[in-house]
Amino acid sequence: MTSFSLRQRLIGSWQLVSYSTRTADNHIGYPLGTDARGLILYTADGHMSAQIMARDRPAYRSARVHGGTVEERDSAAAGYLAYSGSFRVDEAESVVWHEVAVSLYPNWVGDVQKRYAQLDQDVLTLSSDPLVFRTTTLWPTLVWRRADTEAVSHHYD
Repeated sequence: MTSFSLRQRLIGSWQLVSYSTRTADNHIGYPLGTDARGLILYTADGHMSAQIMARDRPAYRSARVHGGTVEERDSAAAGYLAYSGSFRVDEAESVVWHEVAVSLYPNWVGDVQKRYAQLDQDVLTLSSDPLVFRTTTLWPTLVWRRADTEAVSHHYD
């Protein structure tokens, strides 16, 4: 039986199952709603891209991609998390490092995001060290399911 490395098993596309946060008193929150949508991609040549959004983001009244009112653009950004770059894997620690080249959140550009990875067959769980949001410490967890092209396109219909 062949044993594949974590890096080898990550390669491909993954569909978001859930994006949640947990507080110290075990309160579970959903930053982009309980039905957020998303994809994360890992390529064999070492690139990654993550796109996550709230399900029912309102459309702009304008048909222009860079149009929209200040309020519309603010609402669109608040309901979206996106970044891409390269990645590397620490096999011994089951850690994936996302080296951010572009990001909707500008503070992440040039940063390295550490993700703890658990892979159980076709389910990938990524978590991070705790984050402090305002005065609350949060433990984020993202659960992904390996995607195939047909399943992804029909899931979001």
